[in-house]
Amino acid sequence: MVFAGRTRAAAALLLALASPALWAAGGAYPLDWGRSSEVLEYRSCGCADSCWVAEVKNRRTRQTLARLRCDCERLFSQVGARGPERERAPSCSAFEGTADKPGAIRQALEELLER
Repeated sequence: MVFAGRTRAAAALLLALASPALWAAGGAYPLDWGRSSEVLEYRSCGCADSCWVAEVKNRRTRQTLARLRCDCERLFSQVGARGPERERAPSCSAFEGTADKPGAIRQALEELLER
């Protein structure tokens, strides 16, 4: 009987960990973005904050409109949820060496969406 209870608890834990909503809420936080129908989210993935992803999403549908991603070395960009990801720069130094990293990310994403 005790084993069955533990099995159910373990299954519930695994189900919760597999939930995309749980992962999405875990590490992303909003940055300033000037469009009320959209949100800019940032999350770090390691390398002393040199690995990161910044995404502009539709506030209502949560669809990704644009993404910038640094893999600790190179910078990648993507427009639209299904657009191809392209290498934008061989390094992320334009973002890492600035006192206003959020502002630099915001400006790069604004330029990306204007194209």
